Amino acid sequence: MRSSRSRDLVAVLLIAAAAWIVAWQRPRLATEYAKVHDAADAYLLPPVDQAYAASLGYRAALADLIFGHVLVSYGLHFQDKRLFLHVGDYLDLINRLDPKFREPYWFADTLLTLQPQAPPLEFYRKARRIQERGLKELPHDQALWSAAGQFMAYLAPSQLTDPEEKAEYKRIGATYLMRACNLIGSNDSIPYHCVTAANLLNDQGNREAVQQFLERLVTMTDNPEIQDIALGFLRRSVGEQAQAFAKQRQEKFHAKWQADLALAPRVEIGALGPGFDAARCAGPARALLPECVTSWRDWGKLEDSAISSP
Repeated sequence: MRSSRSRDLVAVLLIAAAAWIVAWQRPRLATEYAKVHDAADAYLLPPVDQAYAASLGYRAALADLIFGHVLVSYGLHFQDKRLFLHVGDYLDLINRLDPKFREPYWFADTLLTLQPQAPPLEFYRKARRIQERGLKELPHDQALWSAAGQFMAYLAPSQLTDPEEKAEYKRIGATYLMRACNLIGSNDSIPYHCVTAANLLNDQGNREAVQQFLERLVTMTDNPEIQDIALGFLRRSVGEQAQAFAKQRQEKFHAKWQADLALAPRVEIGALGPGFDAARCAGPARALLPECVTSWRDWGKLEDSAISSP
């Protein structure tokens, strides 16, 4: 009995001594640990084609796993105030494994260029390549076109040093914003980006493209505020005659829309096309009359000719 109590006492003393040693050493070790930082990243994955083959068909699952690692590592690099050097390599691999995976394209410019240290210029070019890869894979995604347009029109040119490269980025960014305006989506801010795209085109001296784009924007949007902004910009950049032309064209379109399907939304009427009387429009001789055309594109061309003719 006495030996058993002695063993228990020794065990308690050893536990107490261990706890005291841990409490004594922990502050010093924590201080030393805080001084330790990774000097550089290591990219341990195989090349893209080899990793693609090594996925053994589980490409989407591997892409999800790697993207999760990228997001966690991005946060850790921000915490340590370090540059995430290999984020572009990870994104390239994810794109190869699952080309239709949208989020890597959506976050590419943020992951590459919004870092705790100033990234090299190549990161901006890399972000553009990844975004353009996404636009090819998802050509009808309005949000991706808008994000790529804003990045190339504003964010990237502010960091680039070559004037010609800056101008090229702004020009391509304007075309991407225009493409976003031509697609159907739920983002209410897109029409405002459309006016911005027109401003970029105007700065480049492309007045004909500005006029065509703003006239189309006036017809495409139901928002009276956007229509007023577009018409005002059209007057300032092209002239009062162009503004009156666009306004008259919009009024004719709206009148034909309301006369045919007044309760139909713009998206629906745009898909259906202008209304026409099939019996009265029978025959090739009447097929090209304004009241007989079957697409808004043809109707617009004929109306433009009628408005511009003396």
